[in-house]
Amino acid sequence: MISKKIKRVVVVFSVFGLLLGNNLFAQLSKANTYFTQEKYADAIVYYNKTLKKDQNNVEAVQNIAYSYRKLKDYVNAEIYYAKATEINPEESANYLYYGQTLKNNDKVREAKVQFEKFLTKNPSSLIGELMVQSCVDIKDWEVAPKEFTVSTIENINSENADFCPLTYEDGIVFVSERGPDLVNENNFGGNNKPYLSIFYAKKSKSYKKAKHFSNQLNSVYHDGPVSISSDNKTIYFTRVVKEERGKDFTNKIKVFTADLEGKKWKNIKELKYSSNKYSVAHPWISEDGTKLFFASDMPGGYGKMDIYVCNREGNEWGEPINLGKEVNTSENEVFPYYRKDVLYFSSDGLSGYGGLDIFSVFSTDNWANPKNLKTPLNSSKDDFGIFFTDDENGYFSSDREGGMGSDDIYKFNYQSIEEQTAITGLLEYDKLPASNTEISLFDENDDLLQTTTTDENGKFKFNKLKMDESYFLKINEEDESLLDKAKLYLTNSNGEKVLLANDLGKGKYNFQALPYDKYDELPLLEEEDESLLTVSVFGQLYEKLPGDYSGGMEVWVVDDNGNIIGKAKTDKDGKFVFDKLSPDEQYLFMLAEDDSNLNLIIIDENGRVLEAAKRLIDGKYRYVRLNSEQNMITLINELDEVIKIAENENFVISKIFYDYKSSDVNVMAAKELDKLVVILNKNNDVRIELTSHTDSKGGNEYNLRLSHERAQKARSYIIAKGINSNRITAKGLGETQPVAPNENKDGTDNPAGRAKNRRTEFKIIKSR
Repeated sequence: MISKKIKRVVVVFSVFGLLLGNNLFAQLSKANTYFTQEKYADAIVYYNKTLKKDQNNVEAVQNIAYSYRKLKDYVNAEIYYAKATEINPEESANYLYYGQTLKNNDKVREAKVQFEKFLTKNPSSLIGELMVQSCVDIKDWEVAPKEFTVSTIENINSENADFCPLTYEDGIVFVSERGPDLVNENNFGGNNKPYLSIFYAKKSKSYKKAKHFSNQLNSVYHDGPVSISSDNKTIYFTRVVKEERGKDFTNKIKVFTADLEGKKWKNIKELKYSSNKYSVAHPWISEDGTKLFFASDMPGGYGKMDIYVCNREGNEWGEPINLGKEVNTSENEVFPYYRKDVLYFSSDGLSGYGGLDIFSVFSTDNWANPKNLKTPLNSSKDDFGIFFTDDENGYFSSDREGGMGSDDIYKFNYQSIEEQTAITGLLEYDKLPASNTEISLFDENDDLLQTTTTDENGKFKFNKLKMDESYFLKINEEDESLLDKAKLYLTNSNGEKVLLANDLGKGKYNFQALPYDKYDELPLLEEEDESLLTVSVFGQLYEKLPGDYSGGMEVWVVDDNGNIIGKAKTDKDGKFVFDKLSPDEQYLFMLAEDDSNLNLIIIDENGRVLEAAKRLIDGKYRYVRLNSEQNMITLINELDEVIKIAENENFVISKIFYDYKSSDVNVMAAKELDKLVVILNKNNDVRIELTSHTDSKGGNEYNLRLSHERAQKARSYIIAKGINSNRITAKGLGETQPVAPNENKDGTDNPAGRAKNRRTEFKIIKSR
């Protein structure tokens, strides 16, 4: 039986628990009321009281983090967002805001992790993709040339916010939270700071003490920023009119105008596009007075605040025109400033450093492709309110570290950087990508500027080239036989060939640097089509017996007029090979250095001697492929040329190359296979054999299986095009018959050689 004393203790604790719960609810309720009213400083006080009693209260943690972020206290915001993601990992917005706060604190790498978590939960989110991209962009911008220098201004900034300056008469007009003599009893609940007012500071050698710009324009609530017409007769300014219309009414930001009469601003009136339903703010009048820009969250926009422009129509302003989705985002675009066909504005929805960044965009480009003005003009905090005093100098506002407090006014100098461009290119040897090959860039004085290495696809890029300058590219390759087979292309942004660089010989090429976007405007390069039916010819030089010559002689294939149509260099055994010669009944060979003591024989892929080539009086060697009409097959190739092939000869029609570890028919392979289909359709009395090969990477059994898959996929592709399956046989030979070294002489990997070995060959095996 429970004693009365124990019962009293239980009752006391029950009452205490009830009071504690009620008190917790009351603190949270009061905090939420301030939070809903956007009085974040007051809300934080009561959220802190809530968290002292319940440190894991999800609502309090998330809202206090948001409140600190809105007040730009990013240090505390980071602390609470870290906790919010821990105690409520299902709320994806926490990761987005946490990442943005980390960016504000210059923790870009950590921010990217949080944005990626947000994107995982919201894979179609544009803002998520943008935030991840912004972290990548920041790293690239770190090494970009700096277009601005930035410095502080003496005698202007205060411990409160000072921002959005513009020149007026012999000083500057700006907006500030200072001024207790006018609004000393009024505080803005959001940050407990004085209301915004318009100030003016006269300048002689330095700025004098700031004074109120106009008693007629400064009200008992927020006023500014402003824009003044070029004749100084009309002012456009932002104002929040304080109206008491019940607890559910929110005072919206509006734009007003006033006219200068004598020394006073009169005829103050509201812009007709202002409203009690949405905000209209930050007006800017163009120098010629024909355009009025402003920011607004009016219906029909792309997100929160968008940039609009009104065109003057007589004495009235035309309907607001949204500047479109290139400028405006789902977030905020604010503080427009227009000068010489360029609109400057701030955004926290485009790729930037954090907070608001300043961007520029040309009206002549239909407001397309906004450009981030980068550091040091932009920072991880809010940067906005730019104004040029001339073509090179001006002011802007920022709440970055190192200022006097809150937003401060800074001056900048624009350093015109010489316009630069870039090139992307592709290097090929015998129509195959030349991977891991070093290429150097020289100026026209032969001074080395940069060196790069081609990637696995033979692609390369050079940045920071001067516009319209002439440059040279040099392939750093000692093997001249490879250089003779090299082609260097300039590509567009999609990696497609648009220009063939001018070959100066010995691996050297010249070109003129164009604006990079011009490469996208060039037509794609139409390469010379090559017949599918080609032949590989193997040969060997010797003096008395095969193998006794190792002089590294260059051998040429020439036509009847002595024109060189192919080059090859002999190896240590005097052997050479010519790939993709057009099928003909005879070939003429010449030596780069004529030597009557040298003999030339033709061999097959396995080194078996086929026939000696006869040396002629003029030093040429003739090899006749076909000796008997009875052993010939007459074909019509895909170019409608009549050619003859020896029926029993080991004749390679074409080679189809594969990507590493892949058996799929790629785009280039499909192009060759389509040619073969044409040949088979034109020659119904022939059959073909497919043999597929691999490089030496991987085990023997794996490569044998891979080569079989390659052969079968090529066969299936041809059959799918309507060719009878009885006309095609296919087999895989793995890595047993390489046509190029898989490794270099020093034992290192030879990607170009391995690429040649990953092939499928087609042979005429017999007539039907």
